[in-house]
Amino acid sequence: MVGALALNDRDAAASLIRWWRDAGIDTLVEDQARDWLAAPKPLPLSERSNAAKAAESPAPARRSQPLSPENEKEVFPPSLPALLDWMRDSGDVPEARWGRTRVLAAGDPQSDLMIMIDAPDAGELIGGETGELFDRMLKAIGRDRGSIWLAPFATVRPVGRIPREALRRLTAIARHHIGLVAPKRLLIMGDTPSRALLGTEVIPARGQYHSLNLGAATVEAVATVHPRLLQERPSFKAQAWKDLQLVMEGL
Repeated sequence: MVGALALNDRDAAASLIRWWRDAGIDTLVEDQARDWLAAPKPLPLSERSNAAKAAESPAPARRSQPLSPENEKEVFPPSLPALLDWMRDSGDVPEARWGRTRVLAAGDPQSDLMIMIDAPDAGELIGGETGELFDRMLKAIGRDRGSIWLAPFATVRPVGRIPREALRRLTAIARHHIGLVAPKRLLIMGDTPSRALLGTEVIPARGQYHSLNLGAATVEAVATVHPRLLQERPSFKAQAWKDLQLVMEGL
């Protein structure tokens, strides 16, 4: 009986943790509540044919708007090594109060492909089952973590809502980071970096190229869902595969 009770307690704890994850408590949050498990609303009949055509062929690149261009007046370290050191050690970054361990970008900064996710998972960029799925996605396009530059939008996963000013500074830092790497193509995974860099969430942003104007450089970007969401909603995998094919065209 004691053993059964302990097992039930563990099951209850696991169920509670899963509920927190599904509710989005362990992820970067939005201003408005979102039912992640709800079925997508069908398009009106008049719009379905246009949506199908858009899914078959990507729209031309469009210019994107950063969350707050005025923050780019701030002066950041001028080289990638200096920027990474600053992001890791400085008390002036937004993540300084969020946790002790900051997880920085990794891979090949000379790669033609940069991937930006929302935030690290449990002390690593993408780990566990989500990381395994991410690695399979890379393998499907002939890549691995050593042949891309993988960067987090925030180096620490926050608890609760990100203050707007912190979000603006994170956006400015991310834009500077991308500009220093200057990849041929940027793959944005997740709603938070998509909203910050492209001005819209992933679903309306995906399926097309976005021209990300960084001042000194312009980078072509593609948005797709985070592998974390693919685990929860496998129905998005077909769309994600199209996005991966799109990001690899011409590379």
